[in-house]
Amino acid sequence: MVKLNVQVIGKTFNHRASGGMIITDRNQLIVAVNDEIAELTGYAKEQLIGQSIHILLADERIAEKCELIWETVLESGYWQGEIDHYVDNGQKRTKMLTVYALSGATDECYVWCFTDTETSASLPESEQMLRAIYQTAPLAVIPLCKNMTIKDWGHAAEALFGWKREEVIGQSLSSLFYEYPHHEVFSYPLKEKKAGECMVKRKDGTLIDVAYAVISVTDSDGNVTGYIVMFEDITRRRQKDIEHKRQVELAKKIQRSLLTPPIQNNVVTMDAVYIPSDDLSGDIYACYQIDRDRYGVIIIDVMGHGISSSLVSMLLRSLLRGLIVRVIDPVYVATELEKHVQNLFPDEVNEIRYLFSMIYLVIDTKRKQIEYTNAGHPAGLLVSEDGEIIELDKGGLAIGSPFSVPFEKEVIHYRKRTRLFLYTDGILDEIDSSILQSMNKIRTYTKMYSHLSDKQFLHMLMEEGKSSTSPVDDICLLSITVQ
Repeated sequence: MVKLNVQVIGKTFNHRASGGMIITDRNQLIVAVNDEIAELTGYAKEQLIGQSIHILLADERIAEKCELIWETVLESGYWQGEIDHYVDNGQKRTKMLTVYALSGATDECYVWCFTDTETSASLPESEQMLRAIYQTAPLAVIPLCKNMTIKDWGHAAEALFGWKREEVIGQSLSSLFYEYPHHEVFSYPLKEKKAGECMVKRKDGTLIDVAYAVISVTDSDGNVTGYIVMFEDITRRRQKDIEHKRQVELAKKIQRSLLTPPIQNNVVTMDAVYIPSDDLSGDIYACYQIDRDRYGVIIIDVMGHGISSSLVSMLLRSLLRGLIVRVIDPVYVATELEKHVQNLFPDEVNEIRYLFSMIYLVIDTKRKQIEYTNAGHPAGLLVSEDGEIIELDKGGLAIGSPFSVPFEKEVIHYRKRTRLFLYTDGILDEIDSSILQSMNKIRTYTKMYSHLSDKQFLHMLMEEGKSSTSPVDDICLLSITVQ
């Protein structure tokens, strides 16, 4: 919530004892009041803070009128009119109510000004009531005339832009933006509410990033009488965003560097596709030559995607080589990973249980066999040279599951050239809106393109998908050909 100095604001009403100001949040809950509001309403400050503004309003058509007020304020930033309200003794009074919206880069508040109907007619339309806000708001609130020239200039505007009040009053706001094209946003005439971010130059020549919002001010007949422009310095936030992007880019490079290069020799060839849905991915794969005749291949999909799942996947990656080369057996590797997850993420410490699915297989080219275990992962596919398809779906539950079920492995023997295809479920959303249809299509494509090289096969499969550049979920594909 943008915090305003309501004590200073309240001093502008000292010349009329019946004036008062209330500040609410977007939910119409009172967050601040000035001293005069107690005399006006009969309520003490502590009775109002935290209450809904409705506590003061008593119009017979209050629901309809409040809705009209909010629609007008949200659309134009301003509402003014007569409204009935209760004081603490239950007496109903009629006051002039003026409501203004103030928006920062992320938050907004609403200022409710109550005045006597007898004295409100003698007040300037909006200048007198808003002057305190212009002077004390923590963001630069700049009132403009209808022709977009500067009407008032508060301390926050001076601090932000460096210009003194006497240097800018009567000047066009766009003249402060020098050669930058963003001045077109503040050119006359302005026909609609605008908001955004841009870069401006201060009086001393330094560049700053600002968030801005432009709203129109209307009279009781709905005619535009001027505008209010709010600026907030977001230079530090922008710098943090740039640094965050730089760190994410570095993390992306580190994550990709952890992917093992696909094995390529006369007996076994491999290729992979790796596409994060965000900057970072929860998917990972690894392949190692264990000895002269055996190869270990694993594909992992950590629950979710983005930074948290990528950190878990990179942590798992640090364990894989030692497990695969040392332990080898699929059941033992899965069991060891389960133990590591339990040690790293004990239930009593973590509110979120970290789950990941995987397929790990060992290719033994001497015995001409493939043994694997599937831990809650989409079934991999084995396609023999004669077109037979075997689903790699035996194993157990996803690792990290609250249910403890022993892992199993299956051994498949082969005689001729064999294609193995492993994938994470991100590809399913890209192939077809129906998961079942996607799986059927993948089976068809795997068989249809089994004669192609691993690289060509994966390329053809991605061509069948809807998008290969911005998937809904992380995509990881691994094609292995055993000669």
